[in-house]
Amino acid sequence: MKRPWIKYPVVFAALIAAYLLFALVANLLPNAPIIRHTARTLAKDDLQSDFWFVYSCRPAYYLDNFTDALILNQACNGGSDHLLTSMMLNPRCDDGQSQCSSLKSFISGDTTLHTVHYGRYWHGSTFLMRFLLSFWDYPSLRILFYLISSVLLAWVAAALFLRVGKAVALFFALSLAFVNCFMMQNSIQFLPVLLIALAATLWVAYRVQRPEQMVLLLFVSGSLTAFFDLLTCPVMTWGLPLGVYLMKQHRHPDGSSWLRQLGTWTVASMMWAVGYGATWVAKWGIATILTGENVIRDGASQFAIRAGATIDYSRIDAVTNNLSLIPWDYVIWIIILMGILLLWRFNRKGSGTALLCLLTAVPPLLWYLVTADHSYLHNWFTYRSLSVCLMAIFFALTALVDWQRIKQLRIKH
Repeated sequence: MKRPWIKYPVVFAALIAAYLLFALVANLLPNAPIIRHTARTLAKDDLQSDFWFVYSCRPAYYLDNFTDALILNQACNGGSDHLLTSMMLNPRCDDGQSQCSSLKSFISGDTTLHTVHYGRYWHGSTFLMRFLLSFWDYPSLRILFYLISSVLLAWVAAALFLRVGKAVALFFALSLAFVNCFMMQNSIQFLPVLLIALAATLWVAYRVQRPEQMVLLLFVSGSLTAFFDLLTCPVMTWGLPLGVYLMKQHRHPDGSSWLRQLGTWTVASMMWAVGYGATWVAKWGIATILTGENVIRDGASQFAIRAGATIDYSRIDAVTNNLSLIPWDYVIWIIILMGILLLWRFNRKGSGTALLCLLTAVPPLLWYLVTADHSYLHNWFTYRSLSVCLMAIFFALTALVDWQRIKQLRIKH
C-alpha cells in the first residue's frame, strides 16, 4: 500500500463507495419529519428571501438563502420511492421564480410545480440535511452550525498557537476574518468548505509529519470538497492546510532542501486537484450509467459556461471583482508593520519558506481566471478564496522575521 499508484486508487474507490453509501442511507430516511421541520422553518420566517443581508448592506455580507432553500427543497424531495433518481439527480420542485418561493410553494402543497434535476454535483450537503432535518428545523441548525464551527475555529487557533507559533495563529485568524468567515458559519451552502479546511488544518497541526502524509491529506480533502461543495470557494480546503504545513516545516525543519519542499508543494497541490476533479467527474459518469440521463454532457456544458467570459466582462475583471471585496486598508497596515519588523530583524533562513508561501498565493487568482464567468457573477462568495492569498502573504512575511532575536531583545530589557 506504500506505492502511490496502488494506494491512491484504493483510497479514491473507498471514498466514492462511502459517498454512495451516505447518499443511499440518507435517501432511505422517511420524508415526513424532513418536510415537517422544513415547514416549521418557514413558519419561523427563515428562508423568506433568496439573498439576505447580515450586518451590512454590502455583497460581502450576503446570506445565500437562495442555495440553502434549494438544498432544503432537494432534501424534502428525496426518499426511497425513486431511490436512484434521488441519489444521483437530486430532484426538487420549482415554480420558475425564486428558490425561497419554490420551497414555500412545495410546502404549501402547490401541485403546479415542475421537477428539476441537478445531477452534476454530488450534493453531499443535501444528504447531510436529510439527516439533520429529521430532528431539527433550519433556524435551530443555524445555531448548531455556528456553535460547531466556532469551537473548531477556537481549536484551530489554540493548536496553531501552541504547535506552530503565535504569529501563525494570529494571521490565520485574521485571514479568515478579512473574508467574513462568520458568514460561512450561518449557511449550509458555505459551511462544508470551512469545516473541511479547518479539519484539515487541525490534522496538519497534530498528525502530519512527513510529506507523503500531506499529499494524502490534500487528496482526501479535495475529494471531500467536491462531494459537499457547490463551487463556493473550494481552494480554501487546499490552501489553508498547505500554508500551515509550510509554516510548521519552517518552525520544525526536517533538513529537506528547498527543491524537495517545492516538490512536495507541487505534488500535494496536484493531488488535491486530482481528488477534487476526479470525484466530480466520477459523479457525472456514475449518474449517467445508473439513471440514463446524460449528466456527462450537462456537466461538461456547464463547465464550459462557468469557465467562459463575455463581452461584458473579461477574465481580469473576474479577478478584480473578487479583490474589490477585501478590506485592503487593514491588510496594507499589517503588511507595513510586518515590513518594519522584517527590516529590523531580517531572517534570511526564512527565504525559502517565504517563496513557497508566496507561491501559495497564486492559485486562487488562477482559479478566478479559469472560472471567470462563475467568479465574476458570484464574487460575493467566491472572494473568500482570497483568504488563502492573505494567509500566504502574512505567512511569507512572518517567515522573514527573526522572532528569536526579537524575543531575546525583550528578555534583555
